Amino acid sequence: MLDDEKVVNRILEEFGLDKKKSHIINGHVPVELKKGETPIKCDGKLLVIDGGFSRAYQSKTGIAGYTLVANSHGMRLVAHEPFESTESAILHESDIFSDSTVVETVPARIRVSETDIGAELRETIKQLEQLLAAYRDGIIVEK
Repeated sequence: MLDDEKVVNRILEEFGLDKKKSHIINGHVPVELKKGETPIKCDGKLLVIDGGFSRAYQSKTGIAGYTLVANSHGMRLVAHEPFESTESAILHESDIFSDSTVVETVPARIRVSETDIGAELRETIKQLEQLLAAYRDGIIVEK
């Protein structure tokens, strides 16, 4: 079912989401990268990730987990190599190695004004302007 784009499209439609721009993020699911499995499914509409650095899954998955990075530039998945120990990192002067995969880039950056938060901010501004007008008109007086 995770590889069936028709199912993914139906889920997106059920929630009233645009299937050309929307994504389903399914977390806490180990991806067996070492067996060739990919976390990016259905042309990028479904992302199956395990964000934890759980040692229990590392022998099964081959990695330590994923981080999903989403911002106004787009989305990318970062796969992390297992972290041995603090002692080893200091001794070998090593860090966690991560490999980044671009899932989606947007042709024009999304601005706050174009989001749900932007709509909320516009409404708050409108209410504050009404409050200020009421104060200036003497409807609301200072105590």
